[in-house]
Amino acid sequence: MDISNIKNKLISQNNLTSDESFLLFNAIMNGEVNEIDTSAILISLKIKGETKDEILGATKIMRSKSLKIEATDNIVDTCGTGGDMSDTLNISTAASLVAASCGVTVAKHGNKSVSSKSGSADMLENIGYKFSDDSKVLEQQLKNNNFCFMFAQFHHSAMKHVINVRKTLKTRTIFNLLGPLTNPANAKNQLLGVYDKRWLNTHCEVLNELGSNKVMVVHGFDGLDEITLSQNTYICELQNKKIANYNFDPRDIGYEYISLDDIKGGDPKYNAECFMKMINGDYNQFQKIVEINAGAAIYLSGKAINIKEGALIAEKSIAEGRTKEFISRITDE
Repeated sequence: MDISNIKNKLISQNNLTSDESFLLFNAIMNGEVNEIDTSAILISLKIKGETKDEILGATKIMRSKSLKIEATDNIVDTCGTGGDMSDTLNISTAASLVAASCGVTVAKHGNKSVSSKSGSADMLENIGYKFSDDSKVLEQQLKNNNFCFMFAQFHHSAMKHVINVRKTLKTRTIFNLLGPLTNPANAKNQLLGVYDKRWLNTHCEVLNELGSNKVMVVHGFDGLDEITLSQNTYICELQNKKIANYNFDPRDIGYEYISLDDIKGGDPKYNAECFMKMINGDYNQFQKIVEINAGAAIYLSGKAINIKEGALIAEKSIAEGRTKEFISRITDE
């Protein structure tokens, strides 16, 4: 299969098979495609609309090239696509830390900001967490603390061939969609937020084909790529190879709506300060949305029977100071 033919097929707005996508992104990640052609490919995909097969093929090659870590099948990730343009605080990162403080084994995948003011890596860095590019260190952290953060730049070195293009384009591309599908620890349980509801089933279907266990792909009615607390949330859930779609209303489990303005984020330092306030019990609105998302992660781990029970576990961990103790432990190492 000729790469130029595949590229021209895309530019003509025709869909690729998963094999064609695999070959195309293999060439891109090997540095065999120049930046002008890479830009044309990414924009052509975006205009046409990426298909499940195109995302599946690109995910397979990205996974194969990543620096992996060994982990058990019960781990959970809360990495989302980002790109919802809401500029909220780092909800999924906070939720991953709270869930880990409740005994969930979390292998968090994330990066520095691409389309927001503060990415997961930015916030973690500002609370004093130190990144490692050593797989053995990360595996030991998972074993000792049931948490590790896999900094995407360390694990996906092939992405160096597209970083300049992504920065120049300054728009969402297929790579926003691939990030949460390429966890280096092969997390089979995921809470995955998407910036557009059209990706709900696509991501569930891709993860199902890749052997995932329990997954919730979520998108708020307000556009948030999290389980939101300002409105209801669309949820596509994968469990036992079956996919179900439903709407989640936080009021059904005892929460009241908040305004997104109440959880508006800023730069990494500000977001880190808000997280520390939250685990000290001094930021109620942020705590509530974190509880729900942590609750979903706890549910996906099997430590709760539903989101409500998981959220109660998360609330208790914060209230009793266990989350604060956990953060002290992982930032002192």
